[in-house]
Amino acid sequence: MSKAIEWTVKDARVELGTRSVIVGILNATPDSFSDGGQVDSVESAVARALRMLDDGAGIIDVGGESTRPGFEPVSPEDEIGRVVPVIEDLIGKRPDCILSVDTSKAIVAEAALKAGARVVNDIWGFQFDPEMAAVAAASSAGVILMRNGRDGELGGSVLNRIRASWEKSLRLASAAGVAESAIALDPGVGFGTTRQEDLEILRGLEVLRSFGFPLMLGASRKRITAQPKGLPLEKRLEATLATSVAGVMAGVELFRVHDVAENARALDFSDLIYRGGRLDE
Repeated sequence: MSKAIEWTVKDARVELGTRSVIVGILNATPDSFSDGGQVDSVESAVARALRMLDDGAGIIDVGGESTRPGFEPVSPEDEIGRVVPVIEDLIGKRPDCILSVDTSKAIVAEAALKAGARVVNDIWGFQFDPEMAAVAAASSAGVILMRNGRDGELGGSVLNRIRASWEKSLRLASAAGVAESAIALDPGVGFGTTRQEDLEILRGLEVLRSFGFPLMLGASRKRITAQPKGLPLEKRLEATLATSVAGVMAGVELFRVHDVAENARALDFSDLIYRGGRLDE
């Protein structure tokens, strides 16, 4: 039986450990690597988010800047203009929903948190904007700190590089007053890694869990899920589901995915097997 833990996200608590929590991806951008342009208005973004919530997402992660390789940077003002109206509308329709903002800019995070987001998902783990940790701490926000190797990392195995990056992020969080109970970690599949290294991350998830914080896995539709046959984006669902099941086997708590309904079905049954669920006769 998996042990229940509470992840504190502002005024709410998310129970982790006894069941998988899906983080639905909502890209309010025209150039996302897998679904850019599908959400082209506040109304369509909110409608997609509501569908994901109804399909089983426990958290919606709203992003206003693509993080695909070679992306075009977006100004903070434009990023705020993309995410804040969506967050405000969603909170108006579902006041209790847990929303995350996918950003590395403190000014964007602050605006999103004021609008109703409860979590900051920072792909640079507080290492890009020196004000980000303080903004998160001031709001008692939940945080997801990702290791990102796109600017280069010191040598060593990918698991050791992840540990080194997390240690730096955790020092920054502690110095700013972010509570340990508010922190989750992400190993950064596809961010400055080779395909083989992504495979090593998936194989090493149980080792990474020994770091002592909840883990989020974000492998949905990534390049690793195209292997070994080089599948196009629209044919990567089954491989994505395989990464999710592997995550449950390793004890991963959070799963950031595009295809919520399909992942929810796979994770619900995987939880029964690997987290000690029971069925009535």
